[in-house]
Amino acid sequence: MKTNKRTALISVWNKDGLENFAKGLSTLGWELWASGGTADAIEKAGVDVRRTEELTGISSILGGRVKTLHPELHASILADGAAREERLLEGKPVFDMVAVDFYPFYKARNMDPISRETIELVDIGGPTMARGAAKNWHEVISATGSDIFPTVLETIRNSEDDIHFRQEMASRTFSITSAYDLNVSLKLEEGVAPALRYGENPHQKAAVHFSWPREGFGRSEILGGKPLSYNNYLDASAACAIAADFASGVPCVVLAKHGNPCGVGCGSTVSDAFLNAFRADRVSPYGGILASTSAVDMQLVKELKGVFLEIVIAPEFDDDALTRLRKRKNLRILKMPIAADNKLLLRSIWGGLLVQEPDLAIENAADCQVVTERKPSPEELIALDLAWKVVKGVKSNAIVIGDSNGTLGVGIGQPSRIESLDLAVRRALREGNELVGSVLASDAFFPFRDGPEKAAEAGVKAIIQPGGSIRDDEVIAACNENGIAMVFSGTRHFRH
Repeated sequence: MKTNKRTALISVWNKDGLENFAKGLSTLGWELWASGGTADAIEKAGVDVRRTEELTGISSILGGRVKTLHPELHASILADGAAREERLLEGKPVFDMVAVDFYPFYKARNMDPISRETIELVDIGGPTMARGAAKNWHEVISATGSDIFPTVLETIRNSEDDIHFRQEMASRTFSITSAYDLNVSLKLEEGVAPALRYGENPHQKAAVHFSWPREGFGRSEILGGKPLSYNNYLDASAACAIAADFASGVPCVVLAKHGNPCGVGCGSTVSDAFLNAFRADRVSPYGGILASTSAVDMQLVKELKGVFLEIVIAPEFDDDALTRLRKRKNLRILKMPIAADNKLLLRSIWGGLLVQEPDLAIENAADCQVVTERKPSPEELIALDLAWKVVKGVKSNAIVIGDSNGTLGVGIGQPSRIESLDLAVRRALREGNELVGSVLASDAFFPFRDGPEKAAEAGVKAIIQPGGSIRDDEVIAACNENGIAMVFSGTRHFRH
């Protein structure tokens, strides 16, 4: 028989606060349903409760593994629209709320991943009910986690459990279930995924998790050396991200350290590309990463003599080159394709995540707006394209000075753009690189004319930058006064 009484399905591991929650809902006229120990606890509190076996016909099977995994119970959770009305007319319940608290998988943190005790802490029924309720959030409040029960009760008491509240609870549920699944996956990956000794520092525990289907570092083969560390993965990822923008052209080599490029070079051969990258900074790559878009050959290995690297990454390795590299016991040798990562980028912040699309845009200098009296020459356009690809992978504020073969100086992550420019110039001059006729890329606009003026003093003759400053006219004038060609890309490439 159809009833207007609101119904709640409750299934909790942690029963702290359950009595107050059940009594509060009962006082508000809700009908409660529960199974097993949850039903026992509610009855003990003196609150009427209907047991799920009225719907399922079973109390539990497989020693308690299966209690709530039943079509009738999930139909009561998922029914919406006409189906919901039909069930009510048939005298079957539909749930207006599903309140679930999962098995405490956190207790498995120090357990053997293949032990039976670990497996038994994996909750199946709870997340399944919670996800069903969250899917049907237009009709059902998905109250996941006993910590939220007081808030849910107060919201219902104040008649504020509207569609926006249910949407928030649904989002919360999927966040909780995804985190729960990730913790289970990380535990089961122990002994399967590469082990990390520690995180950024020895006192920090860490792990690496590869998504399915495997791609990127999840598909890499370690052909020599020990497993990668936490910092190795970060640096290698930064190097590969830059190399990916050069993957379809001539051989390119990226030398990186601490998440930034020390130098990037291109050439007719992979060894020439390395030399063009190494000239920008012969000091910082010590203990760094080399990522190549082309196969590593014996000539490159010879050029690497005396250069200590943590990792060499390439899509292929010639047999003789691999044999020689393997003699370096501490060198990690990674075989993996170099390609752009087109997945969403996730970064943790206190209490949440930042989510953004990857920065896959890359503008061609020839298509950019020329804003100065002098236009870039064909060779300058080639150099500007190269510098623009590199600057996208440098932490802001970012300045790259280079030529058609690669970088000459890189300015990284300074509080002001002029300081980054100064750093790029000083590094180039330290290495004895000639800057007369060079080009410059800036990841964001120059806020003042002092940037182009300093670049002109160093010998820069062409600049690529996004434009968009309120002082663009002054910056353009400074370029015209110094014979610099400048183009605006219209696109900023900050990297924090």
